[in-house]
Amino acid sequence: MPMAQFDHTVAMRSSRRRVWGALQDPDTWAALGPITAVWGAEFADDGHLAGFRWSADGPRKIEGSAATLQALEPELMVMSLDASEVVGTLTTELQPNGQGTMLTVVLSVEAKGMLATLFFSVISEALGRGLPGQVEGFAATFDG
Repeated sequence: MPMAQFDHTVAMRSSRRRVWGALQDPDTWAALGPITAVWGAEFADDGHLAGFRWSADGPRKIEGSAATLQALEPELMVMSLDASEVVGTLTTELQPNGQGTMLTVVLSVEAKGMLATLFFSVISEALGRGLPGQVEGFAATFDG
């Protein structure tokens, strides 16, 4: 099945702790990457975000689920994304940058259905084109 990976890094004035806290709020994920809406959040016993249901807009609306694969406070959060036609991971890495934070977001996607395989070039082009602006917009919510 076809696969693609995209990444974008941005410097933020906000602390890693502040950004990490935002990553535990499911609504944050509606502004990061291809996800446009979230609901049904679940939390681990330690309070970290464990998963949620999501939707993404595109040529057609896609709904799926996300689950935390790795949460290393306050530096790394990896979420699996699963929908009928695509699967992938959305990774956020937070590194110190003076008084602020370097935020790197990596989106990896793979077609898992016949329809997604046929249209994967269109899907991956849209995701790759959209990710930088989404990451910049996310960072602006902290530094604005």
